[in-house]
Amino acid sequence: MHYVNQNVTGLEHAAWDAVKIILLFVAAQIIIRVLYRLCNRLLQIRTRIDERRRNTLAALFQNVARYTVYFILVLTILPIFGVHIEALLAGAGVAGIAIAFGAQNLLKDIFNGLFILFEDQYGVGDYVLINGSVGSTTGISGQVRTIGVRITVIKVWTGELVFIPNGQIIQVTNYSKENSIAVVDVDVGKTANTSQAIDIMQRIMEQLKRENPNIVGPIASLGIQAVTDTGFTLRATAECAPYTQFGVVREAQQRIHQAFLDHGVELPAQKVVYVPDTGAPPTA
Repeated sequence: MHYVNQNVTGLEHAAWDAVKIILLFVAAQIIIRVLYRLCNRLLQIRTRIDERRRNTLAALFQNVARYTVYFILVLTILPIFGVHIEALLAGAGVAGIAIAFGAQNLLKDIFNGLFILFEDQYGVGDYVLINGSVGSTTGISGQVRTIGVRITVIKVWTGELVFIPNGQIIQVTNYSKENSIAVVDVDVGKTANTSQAIDIMQRIMEQLKRENPNIVGPIASLGIQAVTDTGFTLRATAECAPYTQFGVVREAQQRIHQAFLDHGVELPAQKVVYVPDTGAPPTA
C-alpha cells in the first residue's frame, strides 16, 4: 500500500506539472497574439512607410516578440523539471557580454535603424541628404531605395547605389516631406528696363503655373535681387511639390530667357579681357 501511495502521489505531481505547463503555454500564446496586434496597430499609424516596408517590419517585430515570449516560457518551465536555471543564466550573461563587446557596431546599426523607421525620418522613395549640410558639397544625397534594420541604400544621381550603415547616419535632410520652393534667378543688362523685365517674368511664371502641375502653390516676382558688374539679377519664386523645384527652375529660366530675347530686353554683356602682346618671348 505504501508503494501505491507513493506512485499515486508522484502521478498527481506529474499531472499538476503537466497542467501548469499547458496553462503557461496558453498564456504565452495569448501574450504573443496581443503583441502582434499592438505591433500592427503601431505600424498602421506610420502612414509614410510603404506597404512592403510595413510588412517587413511587422514580420520582424512579430518574430522578436515570439522568440522573446518563448524564451521566457522555457525559463519558466525548466524549474518544473528540476533544472536549475541560475547557472544557465550566469553562463548566458557572460556569453552575452562577450558577444555585445564583439558586435558593438552591429548593435548600433540595428538600434539606429529601428529609430529611423519608428521616427519616420525618411521613407523609400524620399530624396535625402545624409551627413551633410544644405548648400555644401559634403554628405551623400540621393533617393532612398531600401531601408533595412542594419543599412540604408541610397541611389545617387549618377546611378550608383551607396550602402550606408545606419549607425553612421548622424544627420538627415529630407527634401520629400514638405513642398519645396523654386528660386528662379535671371540676369539682365545694366541699361535694361527692369520694370518691363519684371512684368515679363511675372507673366511667364503665371503661364508656367497653369501648365506645370509641379507648381502647387503661389508664385511671386521679387524684383531685383542683386546688382552685378554687368547688370542686375531678377528673382521669382514658386511653391512646388516635394523635390520638383529643380526642373521648374530650369524650365522657367529657359522660358524667361527666350521671352527677354523676343521683347528686346538687354542681357548682360560678356566680359572680354585683352592681354597686350609685348613681343617678349615666353619664359620657361
